[in-house]
Amino acid sequence: MSISLFTDDLSGLQNDELFAVIADFAKAQPIEGWRHDYTEKWEDTALKNIAAFANTFGGLLIIGVKKGKKDVTCELLGVESDSEYKTRIASAIAANISPVPPYNIFECHKPDAPNRRFCVIRVREGKLIHLITKKDFSPVYVRNEDESRIADASQLRRLIDREREMPVLSDRINAGAIQLRDSLLINSGYQNPDLNTWQLSTHQQSQTHLRLEIIPTETLLMELEKMHEDRLWKLIAEFYPRIGDTVSNGVAKQAENRGADFYEYVYYHKKLDYEIRWRITGTGAIGYAAQMHYQSEVAQKVWSVVDVANYVILFVKLSLKWWEAVGYFGEGRLFVQLNIPGLNVLRHPDHGYCIQGFDPTVSSGGPLRFREPLDIRSDAIQFSASGGNAANAQTGFNYFSAIEDLPRLATSIVNQLLRSLGHGADWDLLKNSIEYMAHR
Repeated sequence: MSISLFTDDLSGLQNDELFAVIADFAKAQPIEGWRHDYTEKWEDTALKNIAAFANTFGGLLIIGVKKGKKDVTCELLGVESDSEYKTRIASAIAANISPVPPYNIFECHKPDAPNRRFCVIRVREGKLIHLITKKDFSPVYVRNEDESRIADASQLRRLIDREREMPVLSDRINAGAIQLRDSLLINSGYQNPDLNTWQLSTHQQSQTHLRLEIIPTETLLMELEKMHEDRLWKLIAEFYPRIGDTVSNGVAKQAENRGADFYEYVYYHKKLDYEIRWRITGTGAIGYAAQMHYQSEVAQKVWSVVDVANYVILFVKLSLKWWEAVGYFGEGRLFVQLNIPGLNVLRHPDHGYCIQGFDPTVSSGGPLRFREPLDIRSDAIQFSASGGNAANAQTGFNYFSAIEDLPRLATSIVNQLLRSLGHGADWDLLKNSIEYMAHR
């Protein structure tokens, strides 16, 4: 299993293991970016990178790697030192950046050269403004693509606003999630699903559903227009090709709802009585809701754990693309609610694997047609005979961390939901299945 320098616990790695992870990372990502940089040795100028990462999205500074601006590959030289190198770095950060940013340092040496040392400094995004106090340095730096730059007036204003908002930030995000959640109502049993006005026909609110909301940490004030609506539809078509396909074939219906500060796309599969909704808001929030009651010729009154994991992955992927479109690369929080009263888990009748119910990525033509169905192995989840009917989960992330380790994010959500329902999960086995879903 691959190890992530950004997210995994590196403290338990042996020297040669950590060196191998650094070498693999430098080979795969030789060009510096928003969240990683290289330097041959620790110098005071590296303080800019540490402070910039803390003031922006967090990141990695890897010491001991030579990488010139025009070089297309990295050279792992190591810093010549006969003693521990990270203590010197920690002392410099503590003495010259205030407040000290949240960070960890991991050290190793070349397997065949104990005096050639490498350090990985993992910096987490801070909520305060981290100032460089050393003489002859500007106080505030931010990350801009592959460089650490002096913050301009607008960036400094943004950092000040972020710091001021800290005491009420959690309340604002939670309130935004509740407001969006309450607007995402899943319905069923439409009386006239073949009419153009099908959405207005008699129906009932479904008690079984999955609802997801992503709330950006920073409030984005956008005046929604047709361009935003078209962009959302293109993303739905990209990540959920079955939606457009079944609508075109007359198997499903679609509808739109809009207001001054929101737009919603509604999909309804007539045969399966299966509704899905996507909603965007003028504050940058995005929501998703789907029916969880799945029925087929061989399965009745069931819900699918696999569907939940797949829906989380697809929604996060779509949301990150939406953030790209509106120019937001910051932090957010994902909230999830699952209601499944009266439903059993959809499992294979013979081997007990959790299997897929509704797959929105399969279309009737094109390269997605022959995709293998997804599943989660039977020993990954320990189901309780007295499982609950409702569950909640949430996790924080930023644009880059979600891209870099989507399987971990989705595994965390699914694990929280299962435990809230009274079930147990083997993290590694569950993550193995979810990794396949995220990367297929």
